[in-house]
Amino acid sequence: MILQRSLTLRLTWLFSMAAIVTLCILSWSLKHEISAYFLREDTFILNNKAHMMKELISRTHLNKDFSEIAGKMEKLEGVAIKIDNPDDQIVLYISENIRFPDRMLNGNAQNLIDYDLEKPLPIYNYQGGKKEPPLENSKNNLLEWRDKDNFYRGMQFRFTLKDSNHSSVLVTLALNINHNRDFLANFNAVLLKFTVIAALISALLQWFVTCHGLRPLKILSQKATLVSGKDIKQRMPVENLPVEIAGLSATLNSMLARLEDAFQRLENFSSDIAHELRSPINNLMMQTQVVLSQPRSKNEYLMTLGSNAEEFERLARMISDMLFLAKTENELMTLSTQPILLEQEIAEVVEFYDALAEERNITLKSQGKAEVKGDKSMLRRAFSNLLSNAIHHSFEGSEITINIANVQESIIVDVVNSGLTIPEEELPHLFDRFYRADKARTCCPLERVGLGLAITQSIAKAHGGNVSVRSQDKVTTFTFSINEVS
Repeated sequence: MILQRSLTLRLTWLFSMAAIVTLCILSWSLKHEISAYFLREDTFILNNKAHMMKELISRTHLNKDFSEIAGKMEKLEGVAIKIDNPDDQIVLYISENIRFPDRMLNGNAQNLIDYDLEKPLPIYNYQGGKKEPPLENSKNNLLEWRDKDNFYRGMQFRFTLKDSNHSSVLVTLALNINHNRDFLANFNAVLLKFTVIAALISALLQWFVTCHGLRPLKILSQKATLVSGKDIKQRMPVENLPVEIAGLSATLNSMLARLEDAFQRLENFSSDIAHELRSPINNLMMQTQVVLSQPRSKNEYLMTLGSNAEEFERLARMISDMLFLAKTENELMTLSTQPILLEQEIAEVVEFYDALAEERNITLKSQGKAEVKGDKSMLRRAFSNLLSNAIHHSFEGSEITINIANVQESIIVDVVNSGLTIPEEELPHLFDRFYRADKARTCCPLERVGLGLAITQSIAKAHGGNVSVRSQDKVTTFTFSINEVS
């Protein structure tokens, strides 16, 4: 459905429906108020006529000729008078131009108002600020009928006389309400036209306002089409935008920044992996071609195969490290959580690297205790990477200290070594893949791949922790934190 695909049309439809409902409610209320006004006016006129009739009848003796009352009624239109006189004679007077239903003239109407002549009639003064009669009561007492093309509204009153025969006078009053009905009919037609026209105008205005209000989204859409893998530095505009869309634009910019960083990392990674793989492959090809260029002795073949085996081991280690990083970063690595005594694991790592440290006259020292839950093999690999890195970059004859401590809800392992100070601008990149700091800091001739610290970082994150580094005054400290404390 088109409304489901177009936000502009959907908003226009919803706003138009709201406007139409509002217009219908206002039209109904206005029509109701006008009808109520006519009803109150008719009730006012009929009650005043009834008051005049009461005064006239109370001053007239019914035994006299009824023409006296009839003569006085000539100027009062819409009146029917039925009198039951003391001699049980029925005297009837009906003003011209109005025909009353028989049921009203016979006094059979259910809405008859029975009054004693000694009691005052309820006269309502709408102009004097007095309280108006309840509309419901007035409506219940009104009679309405139709005579051909004429419509009437009337009231009936019965006046009981204080004589010996309890004579009664039945007075029926009526008003022609054709002009009221004509006015309401014309008003309804005009109101209907006004509602339709107002609804159409409202729909057009809503469409215009919606299109204008959604223009920032179109601008964002146009900007988004400029973003590509070749030009990912494009950013969405954030100035002169509504608050809601500005928040969306800022979110998109944040996403683009993360994508740009990921693209940059991927590009660097591709470049680094190509460089790292090229060296051992070139060595393998060169050595193999040299050996195959002419007949060699058995020892020369063995030496070449041994050298090739070292290159293959380096390639296998690099591929294994890359696979490990891919699994941990994509949460494909399953952790085996078990209680681990850190001091015991670190002691075994220190014992393993003790021989390498002795070659450079470096002392290894471990202190502190802690117990955590985590993957034993992964944590041992992380501590091995940190200790191996510290040994390779420490001064000969220096000391490497491993401190284990409980800090709030985390376990902290600090690996402190003395070596060349790492420049401040290089610290954020130490945990990037294949990153190597200045070769001048390397005191060991062994060539390293550059994935150890990246693997250590991924292991720390897998255990809910992190790895940080600080270097100052020829002292470098790597801090490995674990948050999953037993």
